[in-house]
Amino acid sequence: MKRLMARVFAVLVVGLMAWTGFFMPAYANVTLQPPGSEEVISPDGQEYSSRQEAYEKAMEAANDPKGLDKEYEKDLKIFKKENPDQANIIEKAEAAVEKVVGDK
Repeated sequence: MKRLMARVFAVLVVGLMAWTGFFMPAYANVTLQPPGSEEVISPDGQEYSSRQEAYEKAMEAANDPKGLDKEYEKDLKIFKKENPDQANIIEKAEAAVEKVVGDK
């Protein structure tokens, strides 16, 4: 009876160690920060101190009549740099939209 209990205990201990070893890496990279204190990095590399600041900058660009065009051009440059083989697809799509809509 003692042997059986010792084996059951050993299996439980090994199982518990394996279970925590399996799930522990998921919690290893978690850092506790107050909400809104994380840094936000935009795709063009611009850093913001908080999500609120990034949101306010995006709203400024949206409210500016030419702000969205500027942001689009910036994003298009980044896309072309990261995906040179797909850059002509964007140009073809722009040409097709211009044909449908009319002059630019």
